Amino acid sequence: MRPDNEQEFISLNELQEILAIGRTKAYDLVTSGDLPAVRIGRSIRISKQDLTDWLERQRYQSVPH
Repeated sequence: MRPDNEQEFISLNELQEILAIGRTKAYDLVTSGDLPAVRIGRSIRISKQDLTDWLERQRYQSVPH
């Protein structure tokens, strides 16, 4: 069992599947720093919490007319 305070990470491929985006766009999101990620060896990992936070920031805000 995993402790509650331990972060879970997803791979770049999982990010692509979750967001329904291509490899290039997923890579651009993390290399630009827009979506925080860590590199472990040759692997790129994204914290599930960072992804959730990023998605909240992307929420469309309608502008009253």
